[in-house]
Amino acid sequence: MNYEEQVLNILSEKKIISTCDIIKLNIPKVVLTRLIGKKKIERIKRGVYVLPNSLGDEYYTLLYGINDAVYSYFTALYFHNLCERVPIKYDVTVKRNYGGTLIKNEDVTLHYVDESIFDLGKVKVKSPQGQEVECYDIERCLCDLIKDKDNLYFEYVKYAFVKYYREEKHDTFKLYKYAKLMGIEKQVHEFMETLL
Repeated sequence: MNYEEQVLNILSEKKIISTCDIIKLNIPKVVLTRLIGKKKIERIKRGVYVLPNSLGDEYYTLLYGINDAVYSYFTALYFHNLCERVPIKYDVTVKRNYGGTLIKNEDVTLHYVDESIFDLGKVKVKSPQGQEVECYDIERCLCDLIKDKDNLYFEYVKYAFVKYYREEKHDTFKLYKYAKLMGIEKQVHEFMETLL
């Protein structure tokens, strides 16, 4: 199997490939250029390629190959079915020192956190299109919303909390554990008192 066939084979299975992927397989980068010229693949963002006219998963594609980024806030709540609407922008949390390409993306709202809490509550879920993506669990999202409540729409935050508490799987212990680690235990307690 030649290099072009290898790339096309990977794309037929994974639906997406990056320049880093082919370098690891010792495939020359020029193969991607040739395949684009032959219209056998399309570049969807810098270093990321798909088959032509393939219906991609925008959530999966956006963070593909970015290690220090995770869906958060309303985008993560949308994945957890705790948001009334599809978010207009992608909410993504990154470490404080992040300097990557998402900074220039107008469709992304970046939230910066200390490295000490970056991995707190990180889980893998299926995006609406069915690909596995990383986002924060419900309790982490709720803590983030309370921490930034002055900058967010109160009605959306209220909706998420009320729906969360109506579900049998809510975990108040985890919520308060996260709040303590994030230094917002008092704010969470006060918010809960006013809401419930």
